[in-house]
Amino acid sequence: MRNILYTLIIIVILFPASFLVEEKVVPTEIKESEFVTLVFAGDIMLDRGVRKSVVKNFSNDYSALFAQEEVSSIFKKSDIVFANLEGPVSDKGVDRKNLYSFRMDPAILPALKNAGIDIVSVANNHAGDWGQAAYIDTLARLKENGILYTGGGLDKTETEIPVTIEKNGLKIGFLGFSDKGPDYLTTNGGKAGVLLANDPNFDVIISSAAQQVDYLIVSFHFGEEYVKEHNARQEYLAHRAIDNGAKIVIGHHPHVIEDTEMYSRKSCTQSSCMSYIAYSLGNFLFDQSWSAPTMEGMILQLKLFRDGSISATKNNVYLNSFFQLERMEKVQEEVLRF
Repeated sequence: MRNILYTLIIIVILFPASFLVEEKVVPTEIKESEFVTLVFAGDIMLDRGVRKSVVKNFSNDYSALFAQEEVSSIFKKSDIVFANLEGPVSDKGVDRKNLYSFRMDPAILPALKNAGIDIVSVANNHAGDWGQAAYIDTLARLKENGILYTGGGLDKTETEIPVTIEKNGLKIGFLGFSDKGPDYLTTNGGKAGVLLANDPNFDVIISSAAQQVDYLIVSFHFGEEYVKEHNARQEYLAHRAIDNGAKIVIGHHPHVIEDTEMYSRKSCTQSSCMSYIAYSLGNFLFDQSWSAPTMEGMILQLKLFRDGSISATKNNVYLNSFFQLERMEKVQEEVLRF
């Protein structure tokens, strides 16, 4: 009996329990540190009808526009949130009397910051609606409120340097271009302005920026208003940006949602070289209540992994008659990892 007991003790010592019991294989989960979560929203224009609604219905509290819980949750949980700021935010300048001329109340900026927006593009056709003074003031006020901007600057050097945000050990860079002007408000000659897509140094600007970061995101204000499919010009610019090193291309201006595309730059044949294009995210907060398509937009969620692969979730958001975010619907979840 004593010999049997010694034998059992030796077996236990020499052979751990994991050899005696069938081992469970637990799937390896992807750690959050292995990817960055990016959220992209469409055009933000809080003047005109939106301003009137906020004053009348929400006691001039712009944060009421962001009260939708699902949208708020996505913004707060994401590493980086990006949108297009459709016009100056200032109390300065002179109205240039464009067909539609926007100038937003500076009170919107704390609301944008509190909503979770980290960075905006200031390269669009309404950036110069109230002249250069309002534009310069907008850049200063964005800085004061802790909101980064791309697509413009106080001089050409600033517009061409990618705005870099580091998350989970990855450097994510942003550039912005406008293909819709305003031509008068350019940084040529050393003055403040926007970066235009017809810049003769387009390729060099993007390739240089791509070398400074792990992944480069390029925003374009391009396309035709109210057209739901991208055109040849948009495709040309998006593909050209990716061929020069961009990883993600995000479009604004049509005021309606357009299609998306996966594209691999010509110089690379590996699957990890695939890039993502969203040709237009439509309106995020705008007052174009005359049609259903202009009262909705896409919130695009992307996970960008260390190996260069991407996963995407498309959500549609809908505005109510007060121009608030009323509801959100998940439209498609694309498993794009390779």
